Amino acid sequence: MTPLVYLYEQQLNELRVNQDNHQSAKGFFFSWDDDTVFHVQHFPKTEALSNTCTFLFVPDGQLDSSPETLLKEITVEQNASKPHLFVFYSNQKLSFRVFLYKNNEFRECAVRFIPEKSDLYSRNKGILESGALEKKSVGIVGLGSGGSLIAIELAKAGIGSFTLIDFDRLELSNIARHVCGIHELGRMKTNAMRDAILQKNPYAQVNKLDADITVEREASEKALAQTDLIIAASDNDRSRFFLNEIALRHKIPALFGRALTRASGGDVMRVRPFEGPCYSCLYSQKVRAAGSDDEEISQKRQAKVLLPGYTSEQEMHSVIQVGLASDIAPIANMMVKLALVELSKGIDSGIRSLEDDFAADFYIWANRRENVYENWHKLEFNFNQPTILRWYGARVQRDPLCMVCG
Repeated sequence: MTPLVYLYEQQLNELRVNQDNHQSAKGFFFSWDDDTVFHVQHFPKTEALSNTCTFLFVPDGQLDSSPETLLKEITVEQNASKPHLFVFYSNQKLSFRVFLYKNNEFRECAVRFIPEKSDLYSRNKGILESGALEKKSVGIVGLGSGGSLIAIELAKAGIGSFTLIDFDRLELSNIARHVCGIHELGRMKTNAMRDAILQKNPYAQVNKLDADITVEREASEKALAQTDLIIAASDNDRSRFFLNEIALRHKIPALFGRALTRASGGDVMRVRPFEGPCYSCLYSQKVRAAGSDDEEISQKRQAKVLLPGYTSEQEMHSVIQVGLASDIAPIANMMVKLALVELSKGIDSGIRSLEDDFAADFYIWANRRENVYENWHKLEFNFNQPTILRWYGARVQRDPLCMVCG
């Protein structure tokens, strides 16, 4: 099989324009499938690229020379343990030839191009769904099972800028329901999710803050102040109340979502500052069912905080709920839908009709008839009664006596 090399068109055009007759430059690559597929970047954006390659400029007209002519002045280490790529280019637009050096021999590779930003959304060669939201910015606080899924779906939808805030590292208990895999255990969630977003949209702007927003309040507020939408996917009300304050102070719409213990269900709230209820108003309306304050316990750190101090180590492990990705996904997906509608206001996005459907500010979802939903009707053939696996919009009024937005 002829080795296949993917090059980033925009980076290479910048390299050609700025080469100033330099004879060589360094780049980076990673390989797949026993060194048969390579992805090369001149300016790496992710941390997964460890192997180096060499870019070599040749005058126009000489790029079509025989491989022997192009390679004659290259010196390589004999019996090198790692493969090396040599990328030859000239001032001609997208004129590149790539050679793989492995096992003491050169092989010419087939070349494919990842489109530049201007072609990112075209149907014939693009990789994203739409460019309608390219100039929109989203702040996501909490990059666990829900927040990570929301981030990836918004990246697919073409959001151009992200601000990611979290202070945790990926743990074993996260992996079963997180978009990141076991090979990223131990990484800061912000770093892992930055790379995951860039794998969907290599031209996205991703800012990150490794912080607990309830501790580093000033830095967190500064990071979120310039976003178009705040998404609260954190796992406690203390952080949500602070995000609610940020949203109101800077008049930024915000979405709050959570799953209940064992992901039996969850709820989502939208805050449009001073147009409707804020997150604090929710608590004076008594819209949430009694007993729905028990949130998903996803890791040992959280269990230590929420459970009584006399809880034994064995009991603590038994109550840590890893959750089910399929039960958390509907809540995250609802937040994605609400986010896209909010960001698309005034834009011809093709989903304008949903603005009328999402008239409520608070939504309830049930996965199973247990916990606060144990008395709900069976799904069966019911249409007019509350059952599982359906969304319910609830009317929440803005509280004129609210201590935050009143």
